[in-house]
Amino acid sequence: METSGIPVDDRVRLTHGILQRTADDAGVDVLHIKGPALHPDLLQHQRRDDVSLPIPRHSTDADILVRPSHLERFQEALRHEGWRMTADFIAGSAFGHAANYWHEILGYCDVHRRFPGMEIDPEVSFDLLWAGREPLEIAHIACSTPSLQAQRLMILLHAARSGRTDHPDKVRAWDEGSEADRDAVRRLAGELRAEVALAAATGHLEDYRGDRHYDLWRQFSTGDTSRWHEWRARVRAAGSPAETARVVLRALRLNQAHLRMDLGHDLTRADVLRGYRDRVLRAARELLGRRSR
Repeated sequence: METSGIPVDDRVRLTHGILQRTADDAGVDVLHIKGPALHPDLLQHQRRDDVSLPIPRHSTDADILVRPSHLERFQEALRHEGWRMTADFIAGSAFGHAANYWHEILGYCDVHRRFPGMEIDPEVSFDLLWAGREPLEIAHIACSTPSLQAQRLMILLHAARSGRTDHPDKVRAWDEGSEADRDAVRRLAGELRAEVALAAATGHLEDYRGDRHYDLWRQFSTGDTSRWHEWRARVRAAGSPAETARVVLRALRLNQAHLRMDLGHDLTRADVLRGYRDRVLRAARELLGRRSR
């Protein structure tokens, strides 16, 4: 898909501003996260003329967190503004947390209904983050971002999914933070029931070996690419029989959104059939490989 000739960084900032205007018009609460919304204290810095200057955060799309009870209204507003969903919440990730949208001029944005790792009710989680929100002007539009310590926690949870113990975000948000910063992040993680994900980010996941979310965060924080391990972990993390059944059904479904992005065109019936065939073959190879060890 092609977008306009606007430089990527400028386009992402413009997208944040336009999404905020869309939210304002629809009466929707949104928090801007990652990319140009990241607090300056969490950015990398460079020295120039003996002055430490922040390096702007590079991003290829705009990320926003929407109040869950406002989500349907916001999605309707996006459709009216020419945005097209390219991956729904279920197809987006193992956590079902974000839907991906495309605009022919602005490119991509990710609309989050929850933040992975925060296990408290998403509406309550949003209330806590919203209560500590801070103002930030992006593309000359007044936006809201989570507080510094909330952002510190959020990029740590995001880093925990990277498969790297030395992720730069972990270094800046945790290692280079003060003990007071780390205590504040721990307290916030407790309020949001994000202790397991935070432990995965900071190298203390073994403290939560008995938790039902342990396997899932071990899967992502270690970079384990086994689909068998992932689905087993997702089943274990399910909080109820009904959620377990939904996870199993998702495991059987081809992720057509990802396949469409990989192929770069709308799917034909043959594409879908080949996708299911390849999915079955990959699963069979992995299971056979496990049995041979």
